[in-house]
Amino acid sequence: MKYNSTTYSLVKRAVVEARIRKWFKGTRKKNPSPSKLLTKLLKPKKGIHVQLTRRERKSFIKLIHEMYIAKDIISKYRKKYSRKPKLFYKKVFGFPPRKFQKMKIIWNSLNIHFIFGKNDLIAFTRKVRWGPGIGGYYSVGDIDIKIKDLRGLVSFGKEEDYSIETMDIMRHESVHAFEDLIKKRRQPYGKKSLMFYGIKTELNACLHNFKYSKKRKRRKINKWARLGLGLQVKENIEDYLSYNETVKRIKNLKIKIKRTKNKRTKTRLRKRLNKLKERLEKKKERRKIYFSLYRKTTNQVKKALRIMPIEVLQRIVYETPYERLYKKIPESVRVYKKMLYEWYNN
Repeated sequence: MKYNSTTYSLVKRAVVEARIRKWFKGTRKKNPSPSKLLTKLLKPKKGIHVQLTRRERKSFIKLIHEMYIAKDIISKYRKKYSRKPKLFYKKVFGFPPRKFQKMKIIWNSLNIHFIFGKNDLIAFTRKVRWGPGIGGYYSVGDIDIKIKDLRGLVSFGKEEDYSIETMDIMRHESVHAFEDLIKKRRQPYGKKSLMFYGIKTELNACLHNFKYSKKRKRRKINKWARLGLGLQVKENIEDYLSYNETVKRIKNLKIKIKRTKNKRTKTRLRKRLNKLKERLEKKKERRKIYFSLYRKTTNQVKKALRIMPIEVLQRIVYETPYERLYKKIPESVRVYKKMLYEWYNN
């Protein structure tokens, strides 16, 4: 079979990155050098054998090196503060925990996650003056984290009734940590590019919620996460189009027209109102187009996750422009299936 060279190259890189991430998830007695580890992961005993160009090899060696640095930083602070969680909390955030606050910290290989009770999280978000309802992540440049080494490695989340939900938040935030600190993804310029980037980052962090599960509770959590993501995408699109501002202006103009008694001013205001209504209709059409792109993409994501591992799909999502993503995903799946077929037959 003749591959599309760009898609094949993308899938190949995505497979290698997925293997590296999987290797770092487990606890290891020995840490081989980045070049030795990469050579080992390119030709595993069970799995597709991959060949990289010199440039690709250099980029992956750099990635492994960054992951080793992050792992060493976390292990350093874990040795020092694993039995002193309250002191660590104070050192990280710059203020002590609440008087009777339960301290739960999960030390992952590439992320430190603080778990809060409901009331503790409310008090915490008030103190730091930001934060969503159930979790959050501190990026590399965030000065609220007092220990500079840990910027980009710290996240927090609410402790739910089910441990699956807590793990779900932690998994979501760890994706942001990997892309921000390890991969050093830079935000693009321009409002439209930023909107698409925001949608892609959140979609990537929620990819595990699109995978089918046999467990009823897991399916419920996935459904809530997808609904939340859909609302967030809608907000992103409306912010970009300044949709709500136009709606407010129309409401205010209608009130003005009712209150004014002068005929001339009324006709002038009505003309302005008609122009605003036309603008709103155009914005509605554009909103529909952008949201239909999101629906098409998520439908392809669900299909792709039946065959492809989540980590492989994550790189494909990041490296493809948002408007072409719904076409690139099925193309990548076909290439991945063919690579698997060739490996099985050889």
